[in-house]
Amino acid sequence: MPKIVIATKHKKAPLVAPALEPLGFEVFTTDLFDTDTLGMFSHEVQRHCSANTAALTKAQRACELTGEQFGLGSEGSFGGGPYPGLMNWDEEVICFYDKHNNNAIYGYAGGPFSPSSLSISSETSAESITTACQRYENQHWILDDTQTLHKGLSIEALIALYTEKTPSTGTITPDLRAMYSPQRQVIISRAAEDLARRLSSTCPQCQNPNFVAKQVTKGLPCELCNMPTEQMKSTTSVCDSCGFSHIETNKKRVADATYCQFCNP
Repeated sequence: MPKIVIATKHKKAPLVAPALEPLGFEVFTTDLFDTDTLGMFSHEVQRHCSANTAALTKAQRACELTGEQFGLGSEGSFGGGPYPGLMNWDEEVICFYDKHNNNAIYGYAGGPFSPSSLSISSETSAESITTACQRYENQHWILDDTQTLHKGLSIEALIALYTEKTPSTGTITPDLRAMYSPQRQVIISRAAEDLARRLSSTCPQCQNPNFVAKQVTKGLPCELCNMPTEQMKSTTSVCDSCGFSHIETNKKRVADATYCQFCNP
């Protein structure tokens, strides 16, 4: 069984292994590379590259430091999404790197992220903190009392520390590291599932992986007025290796008028 090594300090291997093991891979962890040097959610270290670049760097370093052919790197980003300003969004990318062929394939997933920050003031109490945080089961927290960042706090540890220090200013933020954030864990696992789909989707011409839909053509005609809508008309799968492409049209021949900007402006 070929091995894939993931560079992580945050216990991500159990999150990605279930998607990759059915393909015949054994996933294991290396902590020889300090992934925090690429950026930290607590902003002690800023990330100065894209999420894709960070994930690729982690995967490459995993291979270099262990001598394995296959490496994994994972990176998350918060903000943006389909409803910026209205809903926080977690976007996860996971990179599969093949050292022998110098080839990288990326899996993606995104979703809403509910836990939010809480400002501390003279009005804050242990009860108000409990009310705000306890709805997010198993989410851990960071207490910034303006002097020290106290990380990885369960709700019980957070309340105990707040009661001990009773700061008049500061912030309480969700700890976004993977082992402390259940909502993020779900999205990382979905990104691994997308990666597995790409690894198992091979080109009919050259048999290389990642033969998946990469281009979407909109314009499916409205069922009432026949004008083009924003609904998908076709997708195009493209091989990164040989360039072979295949167009697959939507099985639906017309779009629901609900999505028509002319019939339902």
